[in-house]
Amino acid sequence: MAPNGNANGNTEHELQSQQLLAVARTVLEQAVDLVDNYLTSDDQLTVHSKSLPGSTIGKHLRHARDHFILLVESVSSGYVLNYDVRSRNTPMESSLSEARVALIDAITRLEKVVPQVDIHRRMTLNAITPYPQTLETTFGREVGSPGYPSIEQLTNDPNSSGLLHFIAYITGQW
Repeated sequence: MAPNGNANGNTEHELQSQQLLAVARTVLEQAVDLVDNYLTSDDQLTVHSKSLPGSTIGKHLRHARDHFILLVESVSSGYVLNYDVRSRNTPMESSLSEARVALIDAITRLEKVVPQVDIHRRMTLNAITPYPQTLETTFGREVGSPGYPSIEQLTNDPNSSGLLHFIAYITGQW
């Protein structure tokens, strides 16, 4: 075993980084799976939810992707993160091919950035809760946090995409 590492020679930091990246990648890969294997037309991305007014599958896919992209972009902007500055009405919200490209791009960007950043790196998180808040967080927490509920709550059926179950629930479609 390597000093301060595991049998592969990875340090504890590297192992944690790989694990957090795996959680983030899984969330986005579930979205790609939904786009590639369950949705059959662009129109399905824009069907409005019966249980969440104004919500669509496309908006949810964009929202999930945005959390990871904003985090990656915060690395080059002084580690200041604001999830409330998301883009809306993007091509991925209404086009399966655009959704797939955007999701794969997010995975690629995460794979490039996450291993380069100390997971304990402190960051500033600006949030509206609905009151403006400035909070302290860490890079590692933010890499994994969008994934934790997704992995825990959305993967109950090993034979199907967990994200598909979530989308079915919020839209009341399937």
